[in-house]
Amino acid sequence: AIRAALEARGERRNRVLAPESSHGTNPATAAMCGFSVDPVPAGSDGRVDLAALKAKLAPDTAAIMLTNPNT
Repeated sequence: AIRAALEARGERRNRVLAPESSHGTNPATAAMCGFSVDPVPAGSDGRVDLAALKAKLAPDTAAIMLTNPNT
């Protein structure tokens, strides 16, 4: 859906930011959809390093993948 929406707008964004702490199926799904996955470091507490996330934002960023596990 994200790729189709971007293509409909004529945008060629191809990179997804995903936390290193995310479940492996999350970045794998983005890669299967043709996106380049750029890992974002997380602290020892598992939280995304916001400074690193901000530094990785770029015009080719298509999505930011975050999870909020409740288990």
